[in-house]
Amino acid sequence: MEQEQSVVRLILLRQRSEYLIAKITELDEEPVYLLERCYEVSEEGELIPFPKHSSQRDIFLTSDVVLTILEPSQTLLDKYNA
Repeated sequence: MEQEQSVVRLILLRQRSEYLIAKITELDEEPVYLLERCYEVSEEGELIPFPKHSSQRDIFLTSDVVLTILEPSQTLLDKYNA
């Protein structure tokens, strides 16, 4: 990922079971990731607001909590962009 370029990605966290989908920007220093319009992806592929109990959809993550970053399926990407 290039700095200041935002792309929609699927994020898997260390020691957590959530799959997150968000527009992600890599920053120069910790916290290294800015996730915009962040949602959890349910087992059924539905988008659930994340974090729960908050209207805020933009969050920062440090590199130590991210296991991997993947391209979402086209179906999931279409739901996210709808």
